[in-house]
Amino acid sequence: MGVVHHSHFLVWFELGRTELMREAGCAYADLERQGIWMPVVEASCRYLSPARYDEVLEVHTVLAEVSRVTARFEYEVRRSADARLLATGGTRHAAIDARGVPCRMPEKVVQLAGAGGEGTA
Repeated sequence: MGVVHHSHFLVWFELGRTELMREAGCAYADLERQGIWMPVVEASCRYLSPARYDEVLEVHTVLAEVSRVTARFEYEVRRSADARLLATGGTRHAAIDARGVPCRMPEKVVQLAGAGGEGTA
């Protein structure tokens, strides 16, 4: 078929989110060293057009909302050659401690949201 599997879009969302956080000085590895994890508690993806093998894609990521214990990211995946929108989606994350108990969202994440946190990977 020459079409990438639909599950790859969620992986691309993760890559976009990871790069956005790193560029903002809030790398996931740093948060984990502080004893804070941000697991995905909800994910969605709307597929608009297939991605094909060997295409160069861009993932635009926005930190859309932050509450005391959750953060919501939104994504657009586009084909670089023609900027065609292939998929949109979102993930919600909870801040938890090492025991899995909800905790306050890290201040750096809150600041990133306040700064209109967005990026392209």
